[in-house]
Amino acid sequence: MVDDEASSTEQKEPQQKQHDQHNLAASSSESRKSEEEAVVEQNSAGTGLHRRLWVDIRSHKRISIPVAVILVMAILLAIPFSRYALAALLIRKDFSVVIIDSQTNKPVSSATLTLAGKTATTDNAGTAKINTKVGTAKLMVFKKYYHTADQSVFVPIGKQKQPLQVRLVATGRQVPIVVTNKISGKPVANATISAQGTEAKTDKKGEVTIVLPADKTTISAQVSSSGYNATTVEIKVTAGVDPANTFQITPAGKIYFLSNLSGNLDVVKTNLDGTDRYTVLAGTGKEDKPSTVLLASRDWKYVALLSKRDGGDNAKLFLIDTSNDQLITMDEGDATFSPLGWSGDRFVYSLSRTKVDPWQPKRGALKSYDASSKKLTLLDETNATGDQSNFVAENIIDTYIFNQEIVYLKTWNGVSGLLNGKQATINSIQSDGSQQKVVKAYDLSSTAYFDIQSRPADLNEIYIRTQSGVDAAQHDEYKDGKVIAANDITDDQYRNNTYPTYIVSPSGSKTFWTDYRDGKNVFFVGDGQGTNGKQLVGSSADYAAYGWYSDDYVLVTVKGSEMRIMPASGLLGGVDAAQKISDYYKPNYNLRGYGYGYGG
Repeated sequence: MVDDEASSTEQKEPQQKQHDQHNLAASSSESRKSEEEAVVEQNSAGTGLHRRLWVDIRSHKRISIPVAVILVMAILLAIPFSRYALAALLIRKDFSVVIIDSQTNKPVSSATLTLAGKTATTDNAGTAKINTKVGTAKLMVFKKYYHTADQSVFVPIGKQKQPLQVRLVATGRQVPIVVTNKISGKPVANATISAQGTEAKTDKKGEVTIVLPADKTTISAQVSSSGYNATTVEIKVTAGVDPANTFQITPAGKIYFLSNLSGNLDVVKTNLDGTDRYTVLAGTGKEDKPSTVLLASRDWKYVALLSKRDGGDNAKLFLIDTSNDQLITMDEGDATFSPLGWSGDRFVYSLSRTKVDPWQPKRGALKSYDASSKKLTLLDETNATGDQSNFVAENIIDTYIFNQEIVYLKTWNGVSGLLNGKQATINSIQSDGSQQKVVKAYDLSSTAYFDIQSRPADLNEIYIRTQSGVDAAQHDEYKDGKVIAANDITDDQYRNNTYPTYIVSPSGSKTFWTDYRDGKNVFFVGDGQGTNGKQLVGSSADYAAYGWYSDDYVLVTVKGSEMRIMPASGLLGGVDAAQKISDYYKPNYNLRGYGYGYGG
């Protein structure tokens, strides 16, 4: 029993020891836990703040993310030695450079810059801007006929105080050049002169210095600029200013006109200075010269041609699309066509059907042709009643184009006994055929005699004169879609007062007209309402207004046979200094109150 108890005791001792070790470990664990909890308790306020901040950040990302970026940036900026290495991973800045010729102190245009793998080219002020990472990088500048420059530059995180100036040393001769507008005489900025594998761009004064090989006396070059025709010139290689190195370039564009220089009546186009002459449509010899008409739309996109070029008794109406000089037939048939002018891209004209008798309806018509969609629209037709021996017929007597609005007069003529219920009308319709209405009607039933006529007044205005029987004439004025009594206009004023034909610019914001003073035409350019006219220098009985090319240039004619172009702002030398385009053929065809399109 003793041995058994001893054995039992020996068996219990290891178990007890193991149990004691377990309790000791547990006690130690609890002690550590207690210490950690104490630390947690000591920092409970801070931990709670962090936890709340984290929750706020996650729930307000639109605010918190920018704030976090700012905090990171602030930390980076506070570490001078590491901030650029770290910032370069996140931040890119524009770095500006200006390149100067070391001898002339003039800006060097079209120089190539490389910085941190990025490339840029200097503009006409010698400046370039490269967006690159912040910190230190190597800048290289090179251009033909200059020594290459390279240096280490520093791209700051903050704003660059001023562009870095780099001076290039020329290896050739610096040649001063001036480029001007051939029509206006004004300097052309940002024109490019290309020669011998190098190029340079003019500044706002139209001036530039290009470096060329010194062993040459003359060098062929090309001068080009946006909106101008490129031209080839010969540069005199000299370091001093030489008039021979002032070059003129012509604004881009084409003028279309009739010419019988060949003996036939051709449609010809040239550049604005008369160069690059080209026959668009050769005459067939069948044209009737007095009745041939050419009218250009205000933007010169389209040209309408009335011609008998195909032979036959009647002329046809043709369209020339100036983008490709394609010829399209707008209208043809047994009719006499009368061009009226352009309303935007729509050509407006009237016609009289030769095989419709005067006592039959639809003898006369008013139409428009949409040059962009190639759609023909019938705007109005005349009516008639009766028979060959006893009838009354309606006529379209006057038509005016007021931008998109067409205003026209209709009246009846014939046997007075058949006029009962008939009216003379002033009508309005849009050139697309919409919004047709009678603006005012005059009853013809009560009199055996009624006369209605009209004449242009101020821009987009007409006077209407009516007389019934033996009564005194009455005068009305059409303006802004309404007809009102013009009681202040006498019959003498109606017949004898003259008003200019206002030629409207492509945008509609300017007008061009002449006023006849002391036997000479005086030229004016005004606003879109035909007011605030500025007189252009010069006057002549031989000169007349013709049209516009863009809103910048006006076209004038000399003795009806020579076309010239000048800036709308005028020239110091006046109209006599205007650039000649070409001699041309002007038919004896005039348009009443014409101002929408050019050539009439």
